[in-house]
Amino acid sequence: MPFPKQEYILQVSQYLNRQYGHHYYIWNLSEHDYLRELFQNQVSMHSYIGFACPPLYELLLICKCILEWVQHEGNIAIVHCQQNKGRSAILLSILWSLVFKTSIQESFYIIGKSLGLTSPLKSQLMYIHQYISHLLTNGQFNTQTIKVKSVILSGIPKQFESFKPFFQIIDRKGVLYEEKNQIIQKNQQCIFILPNLQISNDIVFRCKHITSQDDLIPIFRFQIHTGFLFKNIIRFKGSDLDFQQQFDDDFYIDLVYLRGNETNNLLESDKLNYDQQSQEGYQMIKQLLDTCQIMSLNMKLQLFQENDIPNQIQEQSQPIQQYTQKFNQLNESVEQNQRKNSQQEKESLSDVQIQNKPEEIYEKINDQDNNQNQNEDDDDDEIII
Repeated sequence: MPFPKQEYILQVSQYLNRQYGHHYYIWNLSEHDYLRELFQNQVSMHSYIGFACPPLYELLLICKCILEWVQHEGNIAIVHCQQNKGRSAILLSILWSLVFKTSIQESFYIIGKSLGLTSPLKSQLMYIHQYISHLLTNGQFNTQTIKVKSVILSGIPKQFESFKPFFQIIDRKGVLYEEKNQIIQKNQQCIFILPNLQISNDIVFRCKHITSQDDLIPIFRFQIHTGFLFKNIIRFKGSDLDFQQQFDDDFYIDLVYLRGNETNNLLESDKLNYDQQSQEGYQMIKQLLDTCQIMSLNMKLQLFQENDIPNQIQEQSQPIQQYTQKFNQLNESVEQNQRKNSQQEKESLSDVQIQNKPEEIYEKINDQDNNQNQNEDDDDDEIII
């Protein structure tokens, strides 16, 4: 279903509550929360600001939860992100691949076509075609300690004569490193020397340009997973990045790092600790994947058919008047049934209570919407940075 925006969240929640009761559950992959009480608190929030796609462990954990949920008769699983495309497509592609035993590339094509995903982000494509493909077919991880030595930018965006980068490295907990003191001219390299920075699992590298008015212009972003780093250097060309700027053809970014025993600046005890943490993390991912594969053997699903949200909710582009008219018709039908069956009255009590407090609900929704507007610049669901 689409992200439940303020203008139709009441109608969507009322429909789901009446149609499915406690047999639906929503996994929200966007960066914005909303009033979960409207959906009987049957919502799980998975927000990672700045990430092109959720971390690998989180993706597999959600798959496991969905597989467990839909094994109970009558249960349906609902997944959405901000624009119902990139992040949702990655998660549903993994599910499709597990259930129908297709390659992740084929699954991503099927899901992307169904969702209308015409231009996925480069980080999302790399995640599908390299990381998840490798995981599902090979299952091998790099479990050695990773220490980033430097990040080298060769070139600047075409439209800038000088470039003042605001460079950040982010993991799922927040900012690990940032630098904003260099000014780079055309035909120069920008080198970020990192102070023994240890990284593990999903990491985002992003850069913005600081203007003379101290505004920030998004330049590029890429996301990696350290479990798939088997060399000592990764080179990204302009065509490999999530970006909104134009670069020269010879532009590139080099990520230089040390692995395992090469990290001589670490104490032996630290090496052992980092290696052990990485090993335990990757073992958890492997165990989750094995669990999902076993559970999917008994699944008999037809995604987008039997367990689909009706078209009137999926078609987000429809005017709100059409939504209101259709849901009012549903309301009238439900009210007629309530007069005939007292048990249905009891089951719909929560809906009646919601309808009796519209001012309170709209006040809460408006608060949620205001918070979303304040954080809109950080929404990276389908926006580049």
